[in-house]
Amino acid sequence: MSLKPLVKATKELREAAVRAAWRQWSAIFTLAADEQRARAIVDPEALVIVSIGLRTREPRLWRACSVWARVGARLLSVQRIKNLASGFAGDIDSGLAEFAWIAKAEGNDGRWKALAAMVEPSRPKRKERQATTTLTSPPALMLRLRLGLGVGIKPDVLTYLMGLAGGRATIQQITAATHYYGRAVRRAVEELVAAGFVQHWSTAPASYGADLNSWHELLDIDPNDPPAWRPWASNYAFVLAVSEWVDIDPPTSATVAASEARDIASQHSDALGAAGIPPMPTGKYPGADFLEPFGQSLLSFGEYLDSVV
Repeated sequence: MSLKPLVKATKELREAAVRAAWRQWSAIFTLAADEQRARAIVDPEALVIVSIGLRTREPRLWRACSVWARVGARLLSVQRIKNLASGFAGDIDSGLAEFAWIAKAEGNDGRWKALAAMVEPSRPKRKERQATTTLTSPPALMLRLRLGLGVGIKPDVLTYLMGLAGGRATIQQITAATHYYGRAVRRAVEELVAAGFVQHWSTAPASYGADLNSWHELLDIDPNDPPAWRPWASNYAFVLAVSEWVDIDPPTSATVAASEARDIASQHSDALGAAGIPPMPTGKYPGADFLEPFGQSLLSFGEYLDSVV
């Protein structure tokens, strides 16, 4: 099989990720503008990281990211962004260091000092665009809760549970979704239950949920149509893994490409599964035959990103 369809599918997947990220930026501050607004909950740390990862391909994402470092970095979790960054392919560290420098030096947020680059990042000499955060829309729920409750595990747990639209989740599921350490998540959940913010069910294992009717008036969230939680961190990690593989270290033959594609599909099986893309067993697609269903999965994943943002 020719590798050209794989390259084309990767380009379309990346373009879908750019569209999703830009719509998310437009939902949380005034710099970005898009005719279509995001409806799902924005994961701000994942959004920053994918904007860094795609900045050479789509400079406007980095421009939005750098402005956010000045006006909104105080609403981000430094620990969580470090936790997430380790799971993304590509040179995230240098871009994150630049972001941290701007957040520290221009956003006056000392929490970013440890991640900041040692020298001022080189940026084009132009008038800085002005922007403000817009946190009243449903997709900005995580940021709004952080604004009111402080940046930390508890508002993120609440966001995740509200985004399940009345569904329940275990500690393990909450930990996987929020990307904090399990012991800290358990303690936060127990305190939220004790405060009456979260409900507990004695299932096996124990499960937890948020009563949307209780939050309706305070947050102006429709309990029948709340903003949905989406696994943006794993979604964007898959996009960057494929993009880095094809663009930075392109395979030399169909056989090599198929082997590497299997590794990527295996490493990101959770993201593919969440997108409704079925497994691609090696026995059914031996050797280079694996490339055709993998290429189709990239196109399907791009369609998924367009549909859930």
